[in-house]
Amino acid sequence: MRYGVSYYPEHKKEEELRHDLELLKQSGINTVRMGEFAWCRMEPEEGKYEFGWLEAVVKELGESGIQTILCTPTACPPAWLVKKYPDILYMDNRRIRRPFGGRRHYCYNNEIYRAYSVKIAEKLGEAFAGNIYVAGVQIDNEPAQEGTGRCCCPVCTEKFHAYLRQEYGSIEAFNKRSGSIFWSQEYDDFDEIPVPVNTIEVGARNQIDAYYENPTVRLQFERFSSGSQKEYQDLQAAALRKYLQVPITTNATGLATNSIDYYDSTEKLDRYAFDFYPGLRDAKVDSFPYAFARGVKDGAPFWVLEFMSGGGHRLGGSGRVQPNPGALKQAVVQSMAHGGEMMLHFQFRTYPFGAEQLNYAIVDMDGVPRRRYREMQETALLLKKLEPLETAAFPREAAVCFDYDSHWALRIKPVNDPAFHYVDYCGRLYNYLENIGVTADVTSLKADWSSYRVVILPAVMVMSPGEQAKVKRFVEAGGTVIATFLTSVKNKDNVGYTESLPAGLTEVFGSVVEEVEPVFDGNHTRLRLCVESYEALCHMEETEDNVTETSDGMWSELLGGVSETLGSYLEDYKEGAKVVSAFTHGKGRAYYVGTDLEPEVYRIFLKGVMKEAGVHRSFVEREAGVELVTRFTEDKEYLFLFNFTARETEVVLPAGFQNYLTGEKLETKCRIARNGMLIAAGRRGR
Repeated sequence: MRYGVSYYPEHKKEEELRHDLELLKQSGINTVRMGEFAWCRMEPEEGKYEFGWLEAVVKELGESGIQTILCTPTACPPAWLVKKYPDILYMDNRRIRRPFGGRRHYCYNNEIYRAYSVKIAEKLGEAFAGNIYVAGVQIDNEPAQEGTGRCCCPVCTEKFHAYLRQEYGSIEAFNKRSGSIFWSQEYDDFDEIPVPVNTIEVGARNQIDAYYENPTVRLQFERFSSGSQKEYQDLQAAALRKYLQVPITTNATGLATNSIDYYDSTEKLDRYAFDFYPGLRDAKVDSFPYAFARGVKDGAPFWVLEFMSGGGHRLGGSGRVQPNPGALKQAVVQSMAHGGEMMLHFQFRTYPFGAEQLNYAIVDMDGVPRRRYREMQETALLLKKLEPLETAAFPREAAVCFDYDSHWALRIKPVNDPAFHYVDYCGRLYNYLENIGVTADVTSLKADWSSYRVVILPAVMVMSPGEQAKVKRFVEAGGTVIATFLTSVKNKDNVGYTESLPAGLTEVFGSVVEEVEPVFDGNHTRLRLCVESYEALCHMEETEDNVTETSDGMWSELLGGVSETLGSYLEDYKEGAKVVSAFTHGKGRAYYVGTDLEPEVYRIFLKGVMKEAGVHRSFVEREAGVELVTRFTEDKEYLFLFNFTARETEVVLPAGFQNYLTGEKLETKCRIARNGMLIAAGRRGR
């Protein structure tokens, strides 16, 4: 695994640089990341390129066994460029130009800025062509971060009109498909369609609170803007590949923070990479982003280019608490266990100046190495022992489907906001699977599902006829699908289907949605999961009668149709109404869950479905807060256990496992220290 830090030699006086480089050489790490904010040093004036300062650091570290991830510096255009071309500046949804003085203050569609970005990328590639110490390149930095992903300037407006014209062909077709007759919004030409006033960007502000825009226009603007970010990065990637034969990527910021479709945007990149800042003080590190990262490029390893390092200030001025001793090591190994190929802490040494001054780091401003530095050294040594496990396979039998159109649509027109959040709900279902011993993937509607036995569709609200047909074929061929409420409600124009829901899939699920409503604090309704019939259907071994009754949550759908009733309401006018169903279609099974279930009941339900579908479960008794990751080689099963409980804990393993790191035979009952981990190896198929 590539392990290291972000470092900023351009900030350092010679004495500080010499001090830091010695610490880096002694740290045991093998990778640094440099250059993402240094355009003014790489090109101090137009056409004058200076890379010698960076080449010297890359060479010195490389000779000590530390390779470099180079970055193109385009997140921060230099002052001379903005002064010469002020129209390259970003315009937000309030139509306010973003001035020089921060970062990401550029329009990614502006052709002038694109040309300068390509040029600096080419020059960077040319300067480091053939350099054996360069391990990869990061393009730009955190695309669309901090409310900079939905530019509304005249350039973007004109390109958006061209995009719509390409998508719809004629304005008549747009009017018809978008339902623009509503509120008298029919257009005579595409150039009459404004870019949206409202935005779902994190950190952005709406100028007009009560302003309701056409959902089709808003969804298409999300797609257009996401695609524009892809165009911009791909131009740089092409320029770099003229000179460099190393993996090229950019750094995302979580699944949906910046509203970029990462399935699409990483198509021409060599890796999916992202930045991740979880709390590391008595807190579980959510692995849902890691499972997503594996799935973006169909199981390929991923990179984490910025990761939590310590406590202190952060950019917004609040702060982060220090990690517990051992938490950095635990989190790095957890990332490796989930398929991480690289993990770089942000950053090596705390900034004394600039917008991120006093920020968290491995080493404090005074340059004195303390416990975080020593723990980084220990982690680097541990990762060398774990190298043989990096090629171990994942089960790839169960997956949660995450869909960007559905995410965008549910942000544009929320359902039971803020109780229901699409990203969080997908993550919850993924974590329920982890709770019952299933190491699941995260996948897309476009991905190859052929290896999966079970695919979960959490509120995939937007589906095309082709995607509906894919679900149908998967079930007919013997697959199992679990769909939740709000499945296949709208088409790709973000317009509701006028047929019975789930649209295009009633034949597959044997169910028809007859009535819906949100579930608030005051209208929860009790329901019962019918264990008697459920056992017959799924041959469940675990019968937990005391949790067969539960309450609905977030959303409620009353189901009709010919499907079997697994869950039905117990009270109010809903008494007896079906809310959870099962149906055999072709060779497979289709389950429909018309509401949210309480966690323990959901886990019992999933246990039964996984058993019926033949999905592998690793049986380890453990308390909440102990994460389990399962990986395989041809003849071995590896159980990675991470204790996030904030205290020592005990787990109960199946017989026949040994400690991978020590080789000693493990008793069935094992203790794991606070912020500790256990890697158990056993014979596959015991």
